[in-house]
Amino acid sequence: MPLNAERLLGLDLPVRKLRYDDRETLLYALALGAGTRGDPRLVQEDGQRVIPSFGQNLAFDDSWMAQAEIDLNTVVHGGLELTFDAPFAPAGEVESHAQIVGLTDKGAGKAAIVRHETGIYRDGLRIFTSVSSLFVRGGGGFGGSIGQQAERHDSLDRAADAHAEVATRPDQALLFRLLGDRNALHSQQDVAQKAGFERPILHGACTFGIACLAVLERYCDGAPGRMKTFTARFSGPVYPGETLVFEFWKTDSGVAFSARCKDRDTPALSDGRADLA
Repeated sequence: MPLNAERLLGLDLPVRKLRYDDRETLLYALALGAGTRGDPRLVQEDGQRVIPSFGQNLAFDDSWMAQAEIDLNTVVHGGLELTFDAPFAPAGEVESHAQIVGLTDKGAGKAAIVRHETGIYRDGLRIFTSVSSLFVRGGGGFGGSIGQQAERHDSLDRAADAHAEVATRPDQALLFRLLGDRNALHSQQDVAQKAGFERPILHGACTFGIACLAVLERYCDGAPGRMKTFTARFSGPVYPGETLVFEFWKTDSGVAFSARCKDRDTPALSDGRADLA
């Protein structure tokens, strides 16, 4: 059924006070596969560095959907746009401020896109911003698009400058769900099949984090403070155990990227961009 645009844009989402420790930041790195390669400082306390996309783990909260009368089973994650104003400490206390900033109407009987923005603040200063695009199947037809709309980047019509392959683990979704998103779509066969998938799929945020880690290692010398923005669209499901093939293009501001599933030759991430210092 069509979304209730007035209800959504009028939601008063509560400020959340969050405390995290190095157990969470280390688990996040391990859940992305950092323990099998790369900088040991991502997975050890000594001189620990935090993968920038960890902020999305703090920003995750789907409790507002019930208040908005959105059935979680109709929601598909469409993409993420992250901005980093300061690196995350391995542990700390922060505040999360969220709001609905835009709705896209795809038409009656079609999907709607909800743009959900979350700012993470430390000591009163914003250090991280996430804008999450959520496709709501059958939510279109509410009267036209309102507010902030997603930007699209020009496609790159030249050969990639570099390639990389990253193998995911068969149990990676089971590990990643321990960070908070325990949607059964990622762990239960019957739920996944009911949603139209062969078996449980990897969290989009996990695939996104794997991409962030790949860019951090290849183009930032492992220094989180060099990454200023990181965005991508989810263009297809990834099954745990599949291998991701990344393509990278150097740009004036950093790097563009995409990812495909090697096993099925299907897209996983598209329209990826990272602005780097």
